[in-house]
Amino acid sequence: MAASLTGAGETVQPLERVAVKPGISGAQFVLKRSGKPFYVKGFNYIRLEPGHSTFDAATDSTEAHYEPERAEEMFQTLEKHGYNTVRVFLIGRSKANPGVGGNYDTTQGNYEPYMDNVLDFLRRATRHNIRVFPTFGDGGLPMNAYYYDRFKGRKLNKNTLFLTKEGIEARIEFIASFLSYVKKNDPNLLPTLLGLQCQNEAYMKADAWPFSETKGPFKAANGKRYDLSDTKERHALMDEGYQYYHKRIMKAVKAIDPDMLVAEGVFVPRAVGKDYEEDAGLWPGRFKDERYPPTLTALGDGPLDFLDVHFYRANTKESVDRAFENNLASTGLFAKEMKGIRIKKPVIIGEFGAFDHVEKTFEEAVDNMVTVRDLAQKERVNGMLFWTYDCLEQKRLWHATDNWDLFFEKMGTFE
Repeated sequence: MAASLTGAGETVQPLERVAVKPGISGAQFVLKRSGKPFYVKGFNYIRLEPGHSTFDAATDSTEAHYEPERAEEMFQTLEKHGYNTVRVFLIGRSKANPGVGGNYDTTQGNYEPYMDNVLDFLRRATRHNIRVFPTFGDGGLPMNAYYYDRFKGRKLNKNTLFLTKEGIEARIEFIASFLSYVKKNDPNLLPTLLGLQCQNEAYMKADAWPFSETKGPFKAANGKRYDLSDTKERHALMDEGYQYYHKRIMKAVKAIDPDMLVAEGVFVPRAVGKDYEEDAGLWPGRFKDERYPPTLTALGDGPLDFLDVHFYRANTKESVDRAFENNLASTGLFAKEMKGIRIKKPVIIGEFGAFDHVEKTFEEAVDNMVTVRDLAQKERVNGMLFWTYDCLEQKRLWHATDNWDLFFEKMGTFE
């Protein structure tokens, strides 16, 4: 495996940096030096054997899973067909795939052999003029004692990581240390990063502390006190908690690389049965699915450089058009306040795809995804990333390489 990695000392020519250009007709991505528009178009690239294993290096108890030849083949295909971006996961949350967590007892921070695989991936992407958009997993921490021991005897859940000082500091270290490693080992790779995404799909849980409490005050990391018996204050705790967390992340990232963009990913409230006109407040026990994602409007009021929303049609009871309208309305895409947000911040659809229980054939899936593409273009989104390029081990969804020729013939590059 090691022989197939690109040389650690190999010099690559840096790509042109992607930047955000605000505008009265809507913000857009541009290449910073030339000013040329940059429309994000590409795929999610992910390995799930036996779990998140895209960049897994060997540890004391697990084998390596990173497949550089497979990545190289993908980059060649994307470059040939005119795509420019892949979205990947930086993650380590299980014993089977320790990932960036490495060896539980001995890894200090992020596992360097894993990070070296990421560098190899970035070098390959650079040679093929492809940007890489890393997302820091599902909002957790690398699973090792270095991170987890600091929470011994304390409440540790997803909410903790975004609403408490200790949680935010740990998340900052995870994300900032990744960027510092790239900068230290090969700064020419920094422009290859489209940006850093704080997590795959942001949400808090109503059945986890502090939302599991239904009365009394709670003092969040932002210094504000919230009345947990009040619906509006409970919901504000989530929204303002994310805004403060993102402010802290932004500050840490920009201190390392002032030009690095920072984004967040979300699924829509409707995907988990929520309508915030009626279901605000993150009250526990009201829904089987206790997840509550922030809306695009709430995130857009914060400091992020750009936003990423995900769309999937879950059943055949709605047409593709109606599902698109209803789902994205639930996160505020069509709200009046989004007009002001979108003057400053691009919006991409960082995941869109087709379930095989909804679209029964690949041909039907592609035809419906063409409709999604057209609807997204009508809403002037700034990019689209299909789920996925070739994650054939994920049986529930259709993937582009199920029939690449047909996919590209009908979908093109999403523009």
